Amino acid sequence: MVLCAIFAINFIPLGATDRFLGGGPLNFQLSPEFFGWANFDGEHYLSIAIFGYKGLEQAFFPIYPMLISFFSEPFSQTLFSSLVSSVFIGIVISNFSLLLAIKLIWELVKIDYPLKIAFGTIIAILIFPTSFYLGAVYSESLFLLLAVASFYFARKGNWFLAGFFGVVSAATRIFGVLLLPALIIEAWQQRTTIKKSLWIFLIPVGLLGYMVYQWQLVGDPFAFYKLQKLVGEQHQSGITLLPQVYYRYVKMIMDTSPSNPIFQTLLLEFIVGIAFLILPIYGLIKKIRLSYIFFALAGFLIPSIQGSFSSVPRYVIVFFPSFIALALFVSSLPKLVKLIIVIISLIILGLETSLFLRGYWVA
Repeated sequence: MVLCAIFAINFIPLGATDRFLGGGPLNFQLSPEFFGWANFDGEHYLSIAIFGYKGLEQAFFPIYPMLISFFSEPFSQTLFSSLVSSVFIGIVISNFSLLLAIKLIWELVKIDYPLKIAFGTIIAILIFPTSFYLGAVYSESLFLLLAVASFYFARKGNWFLAGFFGVVSAATRIFGVLLLPALIIEAWQQRTTIKKSLWIFLIPVGLLGYMVYQWQLVGDPFAFYKLQKLVGEQHQSGITLLPQVYYRYVKMIMDTSPSNPIFQTLLLEFIVGIAFLILPIYGLIKKIRLSYIFFALAGFLIPSIQGSFSSVPRYVIVFFPSFIALALFVSSLPKLVKLIIVIISLIILGLETSLFLRGYWVA
């Protein structure tokens, strides 16, 4: 990632000089290799951590910025020191969460599969073209940790901790509420009684608590959803059938010049939109646990059927069951093909990271 930052700063011009840059345009210029990790949504998380919620920020759930605010407060004597410490703490939280998530994914996958599949799952996540978000000032790695922890403790029969981590995950990202039906399926698979697994029914409390807060703050408990239409204007109200979404992308790709930076974003969104529909289905065929499959497939479909795959290449990195399916598929390929896939993925990851650090929209 350091090499990507050096390359980006020296060879890629800024995508914009007046917006989307971590720390604001002036501070960004002081240290682009540092503030670049807070570009785009990172700016909102920093603002919430330092100033609290303001207009158009309710789409960003509270746990991640709350943690940034708590740990950076002792180092925040001035506005600039608050900004620097918040970026630093945000990066630390993301990377520490990622390390813990990797450990838990390793332990979780080993329950059902040999070590090579557990290893392959982790590698698939780490070299995925948008995996750099797991180390940026974004909530992805924290949510990944919480979701995996919830599944892990459910598999171990500790339904209290499964429910606890589910509650926190539902206050970290909207996808956290998917853990409730997923863990209901898991409890059914384990033939666990409702009495023992009752804790998982508390999972929506994380979202409901945030909705109550929004109701008190802005008078609308659904502000997080309505404002998402503004910060992610590609998405629409209602449901759009997937074939229509795919058709739109084919048309947009054909109508966009390859020299336009948005072309590679559209292409990545389209490819991910196909792959992460197929992977859960493949996982179902390979008998990956039904609770896992539901979590991955529902997580992909919810944003996609709103009419766009915008941000989906980022959203999917938290749906670890799809990466288990990917690891199972790749494990059956010849070694040379595996090597080619790894090299191509690393090249795309380097390119996407560099573009993000220079203020280009990636996902």
